[in-house]
Amino acid sequence: MRKVRALIAVGTLVTGLTVVASATPAQADTLRNVYFTASYCYQYGSYGVQNGLWTSYHCDLTNGYWFLWSNP
Repeated sequence: MRKVRALIAVGTLVTGLTVVASATPAQADTLRNVYFTASYCYQYGSYGVQNGLWTSYHCDLTNGYWFLWSNP
């Protein structure tokens, strides 16, 4: 009976690891640059989308600086 329990435990562990290993990670935002003004951030973000550098972007104001984040 111990062998059966051990085999079940190992099988469950291997199955769980297989599911976790095969999961694809979500695409994270990438920091592209930091700007002093919002207009520069949005202009360069739009330029990146128009020229195929990234698919989407957003600008965040943090401590007086504009951070340009994009999705590949």
